Amino acid sequence: MKTKILVIAPGLCLAAIPAWSQDLTFTHPSGATATFYGQLNLTYQHVDDGEESNDDVVDNGNSVSRMGFWIDMPMGENKLRMNFETGLGFKTTSETSQLEDADWIDWQRTDLRKFEAVYIANFGSVWVGQGSMATDGVAEIDNSGTSLAGYANLPDMAGGYEFRDGELLSGIAIGDVFKDFDGGRRFRIRYDTPKFNGFMFSAAFGQEILAEDDDADYYDIAARYGYESEMFKADAAIGYAWKNADEGDTEQLIASTSVVHRPTGLNATLAMGDGDDDSGNYGYFKFGWTGDVIALGSTAVSIDYFEGNDYVISGSDSKSWGIQAVQAFDDYGIDAYLGYREYEFDDDTGADYQDISALILGARWKF
Repeated sequence: MKTKILVIAPGLCLAAIPAWSQDLTFTHPSGATATFYGQLNLTYQHVDDGEESNDDVVDNGNSVSRMGFWIDMPMGENKLRMNFETGLGFKTTSETSQLEDADWIDWQRTDLRKFEAVYIANFGSVWVGQGSMATDGVAEIDNSGTSLAGYANLPDMAGGYEFRDGELLSGIAIGDVFKDFDGGRRFRIRYDTPKFNGFMFSAAFGQEILAEDDDADYYDIAARYGYESEMFKADAAIGYAWKNADEGDTEQLIASTSVVHRPTGLNATLAMGDGDDDSGNYGYFKFGWTGDVIALGSTAVSIDYFEGNDYVISGSDSKSWGIQAVQAFDDYGIDAYLGYREYEFDDDTGADYQDISALILGARWKF
C-alpha cells in the first residue's frame, strides 16, 4: 500500500501544478486531488525531579511535528482516499529523561504514522493499512482548545523522567504510572458505520508491524457521539480493546467526553480508563474557557486533574494537576502555548517518591 501511494502522489501533483488552488491542494483533470499538510511543533521543556532540573528544546509530544498527504479519488457516489503521514523523527518531550540524552534527530520506522486507504460508501467506511485502531482517540476527546499544552495522556509532556526515591532514581517513570489506555495506530482493517443521529460505531483488528518483538493480535470496538447547536458542542466516546499475546491476554475499557457552552466559551472534559489486567485505572477532569481576547485569534485557558490507582504496584496512587494556555494566530497558522504540570506518585512500600514538575513553552505552525 505504501508503494502505491508514493507512486501515485507525484504523478498527480506534477500533472496538477497549474491547477494549484489553495492549502497545498492539487487537482487532476480526472477529479482526483492530492492535499499536502504538515506541522512543526518545537517547544522549550523544563523538568525538575526534586533534586535536579533539566532544560531542552525538543518536539512537543502532545502533537509531534509531521508531514503527510491525502489523495482523494471519486468513484461515482463513493470515494477512495489514501493517506501517508510520518513524524519527522525529532526527540520529543516524552523521550527526554535523567538517564539518556537521545539524538535530537533519529528517524525510525516507528515514526511512520499512517499509510492507509479508506473506501467511503453509503454502507460506511472500510480502512486498510497502518492507521488508527477503533479506540484511537477515544480516551482523549478534548474540546478545550488547550490540548497542545496538556491533555489526558500525561506522559506526552515528560513521560521518560523517573521519580526519585529520596535522592536515588526509582526506576519508575511518569509514563509507567499515568497511562490513559488510549488506542493506538497499527496495521489494521477497520470498519466505521455511517452516522446515525450523531452516533457512529467502529471495530478493528490489527497487528504491530513497525516495532520489533510484538506478535500480538489487537482487537477493539468503539462508539462515538457528536452533537452541535448554537448553544453547545458535545462529543463523547467509549471503547473496549483487548490484546491476545503469548505472554497473556489484556483488556482495557476507556471513555471520554467534552462539552463546550458556545455563548460563554466555558468547557468541561472528562475521561476514564480501566485496565482489566490489573494494570491500573484513572479518572481525568479538565475545566476551561475559550474566547476572543485579541483580534489575532482565539484564546484558550484550562486547568486539569488526574487521579489513578494500582499502576505498577497494587495500591499505588498517581496524581497530577496542570494548567494550560493556548493563543491562536489565525493568519499565520500558529498556535503559541504554555503548559505546567505537577506529577505525584505514592505506594505502600515505604518509598519516599519526590514530586516532578514539568513546563513547556512553544508554538506550533501548521500548513
